[in-house]
Amino acid sequence: MKNAFVSLALLCGLLFLGTALAEESRVAIDGDFAGGNIKVDSIEGDVVNLRPDLRDTRGDWFYFAFRVRHAQGRTLQFVFDHDNRVGARGPAVSLDGGKSWKFLSDKPGFNSRQFRYEFGPDDKDVRFATSFVYTQADWDRFLSKRPRLKTSVLCKSRKGRDVELLRLGNAEARFGCVLTARHHCCEMMANFVIEGILEEVLSGSGDGAWLAENVSLFVVPFVDKDGVEEGDQGKNRRPHDHNRDYHQAIYPEIRAIKQQVPEAMQAKDYIFLDLHCPWLRGGRYNEALYSPGPESPKMIAALKRFSDLLEARQKGAIIPYKESNNLPFGQGWNTTSNYNPAPGAQPQMASKTWAATQENCLWAGTFEVPYANAEGAVVDDVSCRELGRNMAKCFRQFLRQPGRPQPGMPEEADFSAVQDPPARK
Repeated sequence: MKNAFVSLALLCGLLFLGTALAEESRVAIDGDFAGGNIKVDSIEGDVVNLRPDLRDTRGDWFYFAFRVRHAQGRTLQFVFDHDNRVGARGPAVSLDGGKSWKFLSDKPGFNSRQFRYEFGPDDKDVRFATSFVYTQADWDRFLSKRPRLKTSVLCKSRKGRDVELLRLGNAEARFGCVLTARHHCCEMMANFVIEGILEEVLSGSGDGAWLAENVSLFVVPFVDKDGVEEGDQGKNRRPHDHNRDYHQAIYPEIRAIKQQVPEAMQAKDYIFLDLHCPWLRGGRYNEALYSPGPESPKMIAALKRFSDLLEARQKGAIIPYKESNNLPFGQGWNTTSNYNPAPGAQPQMASKTWAATQENCLWAGTFEVPYANAEGAVVDDVSCRELGRNMAKCFRQFLRQPGRPQPGMPEEADFSAVQDPPARK
């Protein structure tokens, strides 16, 4: 009888161990983290069939972010539902829970529908995404290393989250600069550009010191805060997205921006720059840094001035840029129909269009920062921060153009030389 009990206990132990090992070896795929987004249709052997979660998106879009666990030592093939799901350099990959990222391929031209990944023996948790996921945790890490930066709250989101507002520089300054990102919440590379701008202001360099003394900065890093944290597409959100809300103002973030920007920029000449990412890949405009041109003559001239300065600054930088990259209003996707719904529907308005109506706004514009590839150059956290630092230097030059001299400050060298001539949004 004693031997029978021992045998039964041993058998139960083996069954428990076998079940535990089976559970451990079962591949788990999910998007249950900040910024996560995925729908898994099936796992058949080593092939995973999956697609982005479009949720409340009107039409189609491409953003995904997911993690794979319990796949150590295996090679899996990830196949999306159709083309134009995977970026020009393959997915971004993180091995440290999303703190750092690297593209799967060093070269552009990666397959747009599928990718293959060999998991090492220690790869217990690997994340894959459209590009470098950036959420509040990343912003908080950035701030933690720069104690001079203190954020306040622009407003509460629809779901009760704090929407960050950063004020920097001299509140009494003559000039102002409004920076916004993530009106379309999946467009994460814009945040690294903002980091670079802020780094330059804090740097103590000639440009940085001038900006800190002479400019009041108003920075909203996550306009669609709920979408950023929940991993939404954001672009073409129903009934309209945040960057078409400046007429109706149904979102609390847009109401707050429309109220607080005029108050903060009162009696200041200021720049309004809204940073975006374009369509995923391909075509003339999606793998190049560019600005969609405005409609008004005043803003067309202002964009030309800023673009000339940025072209000169980006010579020798990682991400190339030419003023001729810009997409004039009335061409490609940059037309009236892109910003306005069908006849009879509620009118819509984009951020830069609203800002251009403010009398003391010198330039209201947007720049489109590619997700992975810019004319053969890698678009990552490093190259985007460099771009941001150069943009900050251009802010100083732009604000100090002839007719706006600052007492005691020497004129800048001429960076305005232009050299000519690479969609969907």
